[in-house]
Amino acid sequence: MAAIVLASVITGNEPRAAHAPQVANDGTRVKYHPSPRVRVAPNIVFARYGKRSLRLDLYLPIKSKEAVPGVIVIRGGGWMVNDRTESAHVASALAERNVAAASIEYRTADEAPFPGAVQDVKAAIRWMRANAKRFGISPDTIGTLGGSSGAHMALLAALTDDRDLEGAGGNNSVSSQVQAVVAMATPTDLRRLDAGGRSVVARFLHASPEQNPKLWARASPVNHVRAGGPSILLIHGTADEAVLPEQSSQFAELYRKAGGQVELVLLPKAPHPFWNYAPWFEDTMNRAATFFHRVANQAK
Repeated sequence: MAAIVLASVITGNEPRAAHAPQVANDGTRVKYHPSPRVRVAPNIVFARYGKRSLRLDLYLPIKSKEAVPGVIVIRGGGWMVNDRTESAHVASALAERNVAAASIEYRTADEAPFPGAVQDVKAAIRWMRANAKRFGISPDTIGTLGGSSGAHMALLAALTDDRDLEGAGGNNSVSSQVQAVVAMATPTDLRRLDAGGRSVVARFLHASPEQNPKLWARASPVNHVRAGGPSILLIHGTADEAVLPEQSSQFAELYRKAGGQVELVLLPKAPHPFWNYAPWFEDTMNRAATFFHRVANQAK
C-alpha cells in the first residue's frame, strides 16, 4: 500500500486526498486559462514510430519581435501519464514570459520500456529545432523543463548523447542538444529513493535494482555528470517527502565540481508538486523564464 501511495505522490497530478501531507494548507491548485498574450498551435505531431504518433501543443508569445527561447515541457506522472494538457498552465505561463513552450506527450512505461520516454523527449527537441524558424524560436537556445519524473526525463535527455537514446521518431539529422534545463523536484539518483519510490521506478525500467543494477545506474542523471553540459536550474521544495531535496543538492555539487553551470533553489516548506500550486507557481515560472532568457542572452 505504501508503494501505491508514493506512486500517486510522485506524479505531481494526484487526487487531493492522496497528496494531503504534501501540500500546504494554503496551497491552491493552478488551473489553465487561455491568455490573450499567448497563441496556441495545438495537436502537432512531432514524432512517429510506425503507426504510433506523438503530439504536442505549442504555446507561443504573441507580441515577440525576435526569436525567443524554446522549451520542451514534460509533465510528471511516475513515467505513466502522457496527458500533455496537464502541463498547459506551465507552458502558457512560460509563453506569457516570452518563452515558446511545447507541452508534449510521451510513451509511458507500459507502452515503451526505458529509454522510450527519453527518446520521445529527444524527438521533441529535434522537432522544435527543425521547426524553429517557422514558429519564431531560436534554434540555438532550446531547453527542457519538467517536474518529478518529468524533470528526470528533462535532465537525462539533456545530459546524454548516446545513439540508442535518440530513437527514430523523426528529424534524426537534427541535433537534440539543449542549452538549458529547469528541473523541479528531480529524482537524480534512482537507487537512492525510498522503497516506495523505487517500486515506481521499477515499473518504469521493467526491472528492480537487484535484477538490473546497470540499467538503474544508466537511467540516473547523477551518473551522466560531465563538463560541457547545459546550464541547469534545479528547484526543490524543502518539505518534499517523495523526492528528498538532497537529490537536487547532491547533483548540483557534482555538476559544479565537473565544471558545469548549475543553480540550486530550495523553496522553504514547499511540497513535492509545488509548481502546480499557489503560492509557488508564479515565483517558479518567473525563475524559469528568467533563467531561459539569461542563457539565451549569454549565447548571443
